[in-house]
Amino acid sequence: MTSVTDKKGEDPIIYLFPLERTSAFDEELPNGHANQPPAEPVRQKWYQWFSPIDTAEERRLVIKLDCLILIYICIAYWVKVMDGSTISAAYVSGMKEDLALNGNELNYIGTINLVGFLIPQIPLTVMMARWGSSHWIPAADLFAGIFTLAQYKVSNVSQVYAIQFFLGVSGSFYYPGVHWYLGSWYKSSELSRRGALFFIASQLGSMSASYIQSAAYVTLDGRYGIASWRWLSIICFAITVPVAVVGFFLLPGTPDKPRGRFLTEEEIVLAKRRMEDEGREPAKPLTVAVIKDVLLGWHFWVLVGLTWFFSQTGGASIDLWLKAEGYSVEDINNITGAIPPVTIVACVVNGILSDAYDAKVALITATGLLNLFAAICLAVWNIPVGLKFLSYFIFGTAYGIAAVIYSWANEICGGSSEERAIVLSSMNTIGNVFSAWVPLLVWKVTEAPRYPRGFIWTITLNVGMIIMAWVTRYFWRQEKSRRHVSS
Repeated sequence: MTSVTDKKGEDPIIYLFPLERTSAFDEELPNGHANQPPAEPVRQKWYQWFSPIDTAEERRLVIKLDCLILIYICIAYWVKVMDGSTISAAYVSGMKEDLALNGNELNYIGTINLVGFLIPQIPLTVMMARWGSSHWIPAADLFAGIFTLAQYKVSNVSQVYAIQFFLGVSGSFYYPGVHWYLGSWYKSSELSRRGALFFIASQLGSMSASYIQSAAYVTLDGRYGIASWRWLSIICFAITVPVAVVGFFLLPGTPDKPRGRFLTEEEIVLAKRRMEDEGREPAKPLTVAVIKDVLLGWHFWVLVGLTWFFSQTGGASIDLWLKAEGYSVEDINNITGAIPPVTIVACVVNGILSDAYDAKVALITATGLLNLFAAICLAVWNIPVGLKFLSYFIFGTAYGIAAVIYSWANEICGGSSEERAIVLSSMNTIGNVFSAWVPLLVWKVTEAPRYPRGFIWTITLNVGMIIMAWVTRYFWRQEKSRRHVSS
């Protein structure tokens, strides 16, 4: 920690990290924004991958970045989510009986994992942004793989608790951290579709654990005296570690702190220029003044507020209603399994349209209205069966705007690397904190499948999300206007 007194003899500024020189812009306005406002990007059509004004050199750079960063983080996130999903797949495939677990212990396992996920998320994301995201991202996968392997040897529930806590820690900063990393390389007109592809990886990871467990149960159960649920941990470890190791060599650092051999000096200079044109600054010392500035600015409170409403809007699952209607287990699994593809399609469509037309508010509003319609239908409840099916499937679109919201935060907070890290991680943390206990009050299983409070709650959330999207738009337009006037 270092303290420096400014030239006017005022109170010292306390630096939490060592001072170092950075290539910041000339003069900063409050909230860390540069005096020179970024120009509005020339956006590509929805079917195009590049902006019409991108040079051949810039297009080659973007392709390289997609190969080095985008493909890797999608595969790595798929693996990480698969590791995190092993516990639920293992529980129903023999762990419950082998370890003599009861129903409550599964809830405790989930709670302990969530505690490990939430507590360190903000500080770890800020540290990652400060000290080398290209090492932290694969390191998180590596630790997740090691702890997943350790699960193969557990003999009691206490060991499961400990492992799940550290699995939560290893994944805590991953989602906001990767969005921060994408914002360090890509322009605002490129972020949403890449964030969408990153989000899709989580859907595929959840599905993969179940498929791997099914295959392990059929082909490996009892092989070498190892139960199938233990084989799942071994298989996931074998997939995870090579992916993590590749990441240490593949990820190119950040434009201000490049590493690796895959980008030339000319491409690094071009990448820096692209970020300067976007108003993105390199990392600087994190000071008390910076933290205070972030917490007092509208960026933090408005973006966290928007994300809070969004993070709670998922609605109820269709499976309990199908069970109450007498559908077979096979039919329930088949119908429920058709909803994640709805989320994936919504995510891709929203990402493409957001990048092409800067239609973030329109997309958030449209998604909110769709889910508002579905929630009203299910709140009424006595509606045709076909309309109920449609309403439950519409709920699958709720999280399809995740990449749009996080990409918008990357753009709004682009003038400060530290602010981006704090705001992005806070958005994810606070949303998950409430998701951990609010459903226990409004989505009680004893009220399934009617959920008289749950669907009313979903109506309220979607109205709040729409309002917050327009509030965000108002503040962002006002800020851009002030910055253009001052320049």
